[in-house]
Amino acid sequence: MNWPEFHHEAMATTFAILIADQPAEYARQAAAAAWRELDRLESELSRYVESSDIARANRLACGDTLTLGDEAFECLLLAAGVSVATNRAFDVAYASEGAAGRPPFTLDPENHTLTSHATRLHLDLGAVGKGYALDRLAALLREWQISSACLQSGGSTALALGPPNGTDGWPVGLGEGATRRILSLSHAALSGSGIAVKGGHLIDPRTGETAKRTDRAWAFAPGAAVADALSTAFFVLSDGEIAEFCAAHPEIGAAGATPDGAVELYGALKARISL
Repeated sequence: MNWPEFHHEAMATTFAILIADQPAEYARQAAAAAWRELDRLESELSRYVESSDIARANRLACGDTLTLGDEAFECLLLAAGVSVATNRAFDVAYASEGAAGRPPFTLDPENHTLTSHATRLHLDLGAVGKGYALDRLAALLREWQISSACLQSGGSTALALGPPNGTDGWPVGLGEGATRRILSLSHAALSGSGIAVKGGHLIDPRTGETAKRTDRAWAFAPGAAVADALSTAFFVLSDGEIAEFCAAHPEIGAAGATPDGAVELYGALKARISL
């Protein structure tokens, strides 16, 4: 079935929203409201927008403190949580300099502030910000009483609300060629990371070296921001580390492409895809 689909350029990629079981004009108005929210989020989260909280944080001197808006603080706090959970396989501040063995920054939840501990703080939300934006857009669609929609950012992350009437989920592809499978996505997110588009650009924050994995990795999670961040972490982690992480977090799934073109499944994805 063809559902109304809406597109918008933001955060250096193309976002898409598919809305089911709603009048076409109502769906269009809801999507327009979502795109306005997306533009606002970009103005707060992009390090390329000089007035954004992230750009302002990157200009802090070592020891200086900055009060953050809700979006930047929430996104950074979520990213910090994923960093801790993955033992720094994911780190939005890995390119910072001069932290002298300390975390490059700390967050104060009570005062909503960030303090820099680096001589050059370098925050980059590129591997979590788009997913965070999808989560926020999904919340806005729910305010519009839209219960069935699929949101996507750049073809790398998909977040599904409820399924369209008469289906068990939104069809989202995983894998390539003969091993490609379709996941029926509902009330969850799937995100992929790889080097096909930008080449060997993913860095292992633990070593500062280019990640050794050469094939794609995916993460399945209840929310898009976590899935977005974890897909980057899973690209860095070994297969054994991914298996251990999913075993410790039953709500999380993972998949990794192997050199021979197959796909290895972990955790919550095993029960949802048959290869």
